[in-house]
Amino acid sequence: MSQERFEWLEIPDGGESETTKKDKKAEAVLGKRCPQCNWLDEETATVCFRCGHRFNVDQQMTAAIELLGISLPPRVIETPQNLENFFRVHGRQEPPGPLDHYRLRLQAEQLRLSQGFDHLICLEDIAVEHYEHQLETALRALQEMRGRALLADEVGLGKTIEAGIVMKELIERGLARTILVLTPASLTEQWREELSVKFREEFTVIESLAQWNGAAQAESGRWLMSLDRAKMQGYSEQILAREYDLLIVDEAHKLKNRSTQAWKFVNRIRKRYVLMLTATPVQNDLMELYSLITILSPGQLGTVRGFRRHFLEQSDARQPKNATALRRLLNDVMIRNRRSSVDVSFPQRRAAIYHLSLSEAEWQLYTQVTDYIRRRFRDPQSDKHLRLTLMTLQKELCSSPQAVAHTLAKMAEDRAYGDQLRVELNSFVALARSIGIARKLQAVEEILTKFPGKFLIFTEYRQTLETIVAQLAEWGISAVAFHGGLNIRQKEAAIDRFRSEESAGGVRVLVSTESGAEGRNLQFCHQLINYDLPWNPMRVEQRIGRLHRLGQERDVMIFNLSCHETIEAHIVELLARKIRMFELVIGELDLILGGLEGADSFEDLLRQAWEAAESEEDLQERLEAVGDLLKRARHKYEQIRESNVILDGILEMS
Repeated sequence: MSQERFEWLEIPDGGESETTKKDKKAEAVLGKRCPQCNWLDEETATVCFRCGHRFNVDQQMTAAIELLGISLPPRVIETPQNLENFFRVHGRQEPPGPLDHYRLRLQAEQLRLSQGFDHLICLEDIAVEHYEHQLETALRALQEMRGRALLADEVGLGKTIEAGIVMKELIERGLARTILVLTPASLTEQWREELSVKFREEFTVIESLAQWNGAAQAESGRWLMSLDRAKMQGYSEQILAREYDLLIVDEAHKLKNRSTQAWKFVNRIRKRYVLMLTATPVQNDLMELYSLITILSPGQLGTVRGFRRHFLEQSDARQPKNATALRRLLNDVMIRNRRSSVDVSFPQRRAAIYHLSLSEAEWQLYTQVTDYIRRRFRDPQSDKHLRLTLMTLQKELCSSPQAVAHTLAKMAEDRAYGDQLRVELNSFVALARSIGIARKLQAVEEILTKFPGKFLIFTEYRQTLETIVAQLAEWGISAVAFHGGLNIRQKEAAIDRFRSEESAGGVRVLVSTESGAEGRNLQFCHQLINYDLPWNPMRVEQRIGRLHRLGQERDVMIFNLSCHETIEAHIVELLARKIRMFELVIGELDLILGGLEGADSFEDLLRQAWEAAESEEDLQERLEAVGDLLKRARHKYEQIRESNVILDGILEMS
């Protein structure tokens, strides 16, 4: 068996790509004159700085309407005095007025809020850090784009937060009562969590047609579902049967092709406001951008033929002709913040793999149970339920003997198994329970001894969690458990203890399952141990995201435990070498996995390789093929990133 070693992964410092390092061509500074006062303003201005003339109002249309004897109302209700000061002064000096006057004033205030977005009124009601670029984006989406915007920030800058602020603002102003959110299937739960915890809005995750009962006539509702499910027959008819105040589409680059079912479906949804989110609005050519903006604002970029003729270079569809004119059109509907231009610092990630060798008893348990699982998988009488149990058992083998023993004991108690199988299962249970302190647990003590400070330890299994907490207590290391079985008060108490210093009754270590740490702000900690690894890399990324996010002030240390010659060792190799996930910014991993060839997810590919493998050598070959797919997906993403660097050059021209 291979030697144990502690390996720090090489993670390059974040920097701009080679494309951005090239010298940009100087371009003349353009402007436009106000037709009323002749003031020379910036080209992107929507209102004249001197006289207030609105450039984005169709003056000819307005004049034509007035010729018909129709007087248009003003765009906003304005008052020469600050309303807060007015209420403070007059509200105290004058006696209460009649109820009818109050109702009239209330209606006037509602009209004022519904028409003018000079400031955000929702900020005290949301549980998010107030970053300037996010607040400015939300205001611009409301003021200039009237709630129909393509939010295209680079990954990691908080597009979800920006969309949430716009949503909450519309809700509090009484402008959004029915809201539909469409996301990739892998992100539905993450969206539900963020909208609940950060914006205090509860959404129903739609997973069956029965949940739509009454939705067509509902005057208010919050619905969240995957785009793949929403476009399916049965669901799509129900969704298209009504209008929505607000539609939010995450990973909107999946709508890049106007000939796809997904694009046609989303384009048919009737909506008053719409927010489309993507970090990569251009993947192959600028026509993809045309497709996205057509959903937001039909006609904004002209006809397809006209767009091709005026803006697409024949030699490179990513490079625009008439870049200045295109930038002016894009600025009306798209907002893109870059990490290099916002006042936000991102800490670095430092990742390590501790390559471990199982003890003799652990190795016997792993090989014997793995052999049993393979035999049962090939048994024609194995049903779907048994196969799921066997897959769970294989994952538990990489976690702890206690987790394995728990599942094996339940299987041995099941009379549906024959006597011979139950004898074999009980022998595995005895072997698992005979193992003392597992090698991984010893590695945790070594890491905690070498690296001072607080640690967050993640595991998938409750039995593993309880074993870790109990053993740490024996070693005199203060720790607290955090899992989905705790009630709200117990969870808050656990987080408070973890946040507090040990001298004040706090603990050094929080041991958590995935379901436990949802929505928790744990940025006061910067060190994480992946005790075991989920087969879904997005869940690994979500673990890291509990610490490595906006607001973290220190470099985040990620320690991954991996035992030689196990399926977990192969997973670590794929994540660290093929995807190189530990050097990615939050959000990039999903973009890479979304580019995998075929419809199967990473977890599906991993499961299929394991199920089909005849031996450990066969498994190695199959996983190498999966690794090749991941490398191609990573390369494809890097090409897409270069395409968006070109787009950034268009938007940043001055």
